[in-house]
Amino acid sequence: MDAFSRQEADDLTFTQYLGENMKYRSSSGSMRMVQKAASSYDAGYTTIPGPLYIVNDQVRQVLIQEPSMTEAFENAAQMDMLLSGLGTIESINAIPAWRSAKEAIFPGVDLDQVAGMAFGRPYDINGNFLIDQANDKTFSLPLEQILQVPRRFAVVQASAALGALRWGFFTDMIFTETIAIKVQKLL
Repeated sequence: MDAFSRQEADDLTFTQYLGENMKYRSSSGSMRMVQKAASSYDAGYTTIPGPLYIVNDQVRQVLIQEPSMTEAFENAAQMDMLLSGLGTIESINAIPAWRSAKEAIFPGVDLDQVAGMAFGRPYDINGNFLIDQANDKTFSLPLEQILQVPRRFAVVQASAALGALRWGFFTDMIFTETIAIKVQKLL
């Protein structure tokens, strides 16, 4: 977000499309990243004041309908571009509440098969999501809707890029030369 040059864009709105990653003391917190990007463009923004994972299906489904969530989800449904990072299972382990609830968050998933995390969801080395829609505990737009966004940028800092490349989660990826060489060797 620091690379955005300061300019005004009245026709631009930044929004979250999935819940908060719970990195409250970090500049990589979901809400702070949206707010920071919007301020770089003097643009409006909406956030999702809820966690990335909600294991109770009823709570997750009803919470999306709450007035405090509606505007962000409506804006997210109209996205023409998204910016996302790729994570690993270690990004889940870094949050104590998620580390202790991995089996509830990812029911039926063999965590040893997780090559990376995209859009809050685990995938394998071949780019197959390991969680089915019926067991998806992610508080976000549905995956099918996310994958319909015309432009999906990934900022890659890990070799989790391989599965994402194979499946085509993103239209564009930004990563270091070191990661590019590692991925190229695995292809």
